[in-house]
Amino acid sequence: MILYDGIYEWDGKSTDGKQPICWWPGSYWMRIIDLSSDNPKIIYLKSYAVILKNMGRGTSLKNFIHNFARIISEQFNIEIEKTLWAEIIDDKQQKNENILIANIRCMSCVGDKKLFSSVWREAIPNELKLLKPWIF
Repeated sequence: MILYDGIYEWDGKSTDGKQPICWWPGSYWMRIIDLSSDNPKIIYLKSYAVILKNMGRGTSLKNFIHNFARIISEQFNIEIEKTLWAEIIDDKQQKNENILIANIRCMSCVGDKKLFSSVWREAIPNELKLLKPWIF
């Protein structure tokens, strides 16, 4: 089941005292999928998938995915570490698309705030198979 499908934009400013995604504006197409809704009898390690594609306006999430994930998880009530974070990368020279996965882990806690680290990697075949129906 699709929870969100549309353009997600940020302006790089903070008026509420919280850290923004980053201090520069950006725009991504984003689709959030509840993977467990189709098969409620199956227990998923990653219950949700967030598929992203840069709209070419503003900054990339490459270095800010943990901030983005924190904000999206709060807005849509999903767990960061139980979500598959995927980005579609257009390779205009080779005229194909690659899918990268962000592994986001909690490194430590300071008070009630969690600090996350992220590492990007190529999607593996079973992840590609899982995401294929949801990618346009």
